Amino acid sequence: MSRRYLIGFVVTMAALMLMQSSCALVRQSLQTGGEEQLKLAPPPSPAASTHVLIFAMDGATPAQFMEAVHSGYAPNIATLLGKDEGNGVFEHAYAAPHALSVLPSSTIADWASIFTGATPAYDGIPGDEWFERTTMQFYAPVPVSVPETADNAKVVTDDLVGRQLKVPTLFEDIHGSSNVSLLSIHRGATIYTTVAPGAFPDLIEHLIKGEMKGADDEKSLSASIDRDSIDKVLDAFKEHGIPDLQVVYLPGIDIFTHAAPDRLAGQTRYLEHVTDGCVARVLEEYRRQGILDHTYVLFISDHAHIPTLDDERHKLGTDDEHSPFEAVHKAGFRVRKASLFLSKADEDYQAVIAYQGFMAYIYLADRYTCPHDDDRCNWKVPPRFEEDVIPVLKRLYRSNATGWPVAKLKGTLDLIFARPGVPAGQNALPYMVFDGEDLVPIHEYLQEHPRPDLVKLEQRMNWLSAGPYGNRAGDILLLPRACMNVPIEDRYYFAGMTHYTWHGSACDQDGHIPFILAKPNESGEEMRAIMSDFGGDSPSERELTPLVRSLFPDRGRAQTADAGATHAQ
Repeated sequence: MSRRYLIGFVVTMAALMLMQSSCALVRQSLQTGGEEQLKLAPPPSPAASTHVLIFAMDGATPAQFMEAVHSGYAPNIATLLGKDEGNGVFEHAYAAPHALSVLPSSTIADWASIFTGATPAYDGIPGDEWFERTTMQFYAPVPVSVPETADNAKVVTDDLVGRQLKVPTLFEDIHGSSNVSLLSIHRGATIYTTVAPGAFPDLIEHLIKGEMKGADDEKSLSASIDRDSIDKVLDAFKEHGIPDLQVVYLPGIDIFTHAAPDRLAGQTRYLEHVTDGCVARVLEEYRRQGILDHTYVLFISDHAHIPTLDDERHKLGTDDEHSPFEAVHKAGFRVRKASLFLSKADEDYQAVIAYQGFMAYIYLADRYTCPHDDDRCNWKVPPRFEEDVIPVLKRLYRSNATGWPVAKLKGTLDLIFARPGVPAGQNALPYMVFDGEDLVPIHEYLQEHPRPDLVKLEQRMNWLSAGPYGNRAGDILLLPRACMNVPIEDRYYFAGMTHYTWHGSACDQDGHIPFILAKPNESGEEMRAIMSDFGGDSPSERELTPLVRSLFPDRGRAQTADAGATHAQ
């Protein structure tokens, strides 16, 4: 070994040891809450440079957000936006009146689309829970059917969602520094800040167990998570300066709304008493450092909420003879238990069900590959349509129409979707509506049965189902009766727990979101002009990524609009 090579080898090994030591220290810091440096930080941008600040408000409903803004009890957000001039235009902001989520209107799928610009069938993240056929892996970064919170913890400690994403994130695309606070989508960020990883799963576990019912927004566990996360954001500012792009994720809005007995009114109070204060602390630091006037501020939500009854009758659960699990079993399938963790003896399942609140995915095996108990199915093979898919469709349809063979399902389902399966590696086909006899293309069904309450149903269903990862949304998809034109006594949801509100549907109520662009020293009309290139008054939430790219000087707006549409088809 030459002396030059030896020196290089020693230096390289020393650097690797230092990196490993640094990573260990970073992970240790995250165990108590703190920050992780995910990539080399670029030099701080000059104060006069463009900055972007995004408040990612989980579960914020447009009507409740605007009610808080106009109430006088959210003065910091109201001051930033300025006087309401009508039609979505404020003195310094533009609020798109008809912004939409992708489907399902659920946390993980929506944030993935927001921060990649892609749709679920292309980004690989179809919901809060899903089943990966090729690996037989069940994922639950937000548990809905399963009781365990292990995957929720891995979102923070192991970037679980980032490892499943199939497209680049906004943070990987932009030039400059990008910090992310607490959000499930953070791959490629410069710095990731969190509260203690155990705190968030503990909060979710309390929610699952129904131990968070209450109306005290300011003293809630939700508020403590949001406020603690702001502490970590401000600590990172002191240590590293303010980044070019900062994402501040506020999950407490969603969690509190699920558990508030007065439902959407409780959310308004939370926005006024908790969220506004969190926003104020961050804005004040931008103001103190003299960069607020050079900062575009965005408010966006992943989904909204629909009020429901918090009782067992309206929960279509997992573990009783009246559940969809039982309907699939009645069709002759061994159904996977609703758990993240299975024993070897339980791995002979022929069907898997994943819940999204107001949506359920059913995955079916080709039973020819595993006809006997203890046979492990070949999940890389799609189900046979006549022999596997049709029997389940008929049991579900008849249960909904007549109460046979599953009585509790009578009158609970709105629409049932299905499609023929395709081999692994091929683009999944778009979902169609099952009418009791045949599969009908969605546009044909809507011509005969108009459904204005299911906003842009065909387009959003195609975004979910038609593409290289569309099979992650199941072979059969169920929508329960849930929209606001249905009395609350007749709304149903798929979950392992009961709540006062739910989301996940194709309804206009939980599919419309706040999507607001503001800049303190510019006009609302200027903000609307920028938004006009990205959906105007009715953008989908996935337009945020190309919009943000366009706000930085080294990105052309037309170029980024095209890039954002790459995975839309």
